Amino acid sequence: MSVEDSPSQNSPHRSSASQPQPDAREGFGRSSQWLPEEGWDIEFDTPIDADPTAVFDPGDVPVVQTHFESLIKRRLKQEIAQHPPLFPWEKGLHDYPDTLNADSSSVWLDHLRSLEVPAGIPDDILAELLNQCQRVAQVTQQTGRRLVQAVETLFPDQTQTLEAIAGLVARPAYRSQAQTLQTVDYESASPQKQIALSMLAAQSIFAALSLTVSAAAPTAQQEWMTPAGMLRVQATYRPGPSPQLRITAALPTAGHLALGADAAGLRSQRDTAGEVVAHLDAPQLNYPYGLTIALADQAISPLSFVVTVGDEEA
Repeated sequence: MSVEDSPSQNSPHRSSASQPQPDAREGFGRSSQWLPEEGWDIEFDTPIDADPTAVFDPGDVPVVQTHFESLIKRRLKQEIAQHPPLFPWEKGLHDYPDTLNADSSSVWLDHLRSLEVPAGIPDDILAELLNQCQRVAQVTQQTGRRLVQAVETLFPDQTQTLEAIAGLVARPAYRSQAQTLQTVDYESASPQKQIALSMLAAQSIFAALSLTVSAAAPTAQQEWMTPAGMLRVQATYRPGPSPQLRITAALPTAGHLALGADAAGLRSQRDTAGEVVAHLDAPQLNYPYGLTIALADQAISPLSFVVTVGDEEA
């Protein structure tokens, strides 16, 4: 039999052994028609590595964590409300105002207007002069230099002009000319006149912040109007073998006084209106002692005075 006549090649009835056998794993990952396309997500109802004995499923963790955090926050809020934290410099709770004035020294403007200051000086200039005079009074005693330092922030880079005008204003004879400046409008005045007006105001402020005593004049007093009432400060000098300087302040509200920045024990305070007293034994003659008086009202800036004990012969 020839090859062409062989039934194995041409017969439509082929042997089953010659038929291709299907893969036993077809449909279980081998055949491409059953494989998922790339990027598909396959989800299982139960995680493969889930612990059947666990109390919470992994999906419950965010819920428990959120609930735990809310409990902690609520507890912290309660603790802070019952025991508010304090700043390092605080010894107890204080009621601070929600807002403060841009410059708390402005509460002294009514009193500044009662001094011998030129009437046309704007309020912001007066407030700045008060701040500068309090700072300068305790470090500079020479009159001309005081005046220059009191106004130099208002007129920067004009040192020579300031010194020249300060020399004139410091002279007692200038007081007669100062009367003519009372009618000058500050805003429209020349820079030289503005400097002179500012220095005249500074002179009056320096005088209102000074308490000078001696054996010949053992008592000096200053009064300042505050929104809470009158503040009275008195210095009394007792000469002799055991000289003593006594400071008495009548406060319109709770407050304190401090005599000398670094003097131990020279501080007195009270929680209500009334007198506070400080004593300084054997005070140094002609030495400017700083005296700071602060009221409990946060809106009222402290006042810094200068107390000086003059020569015995004065």
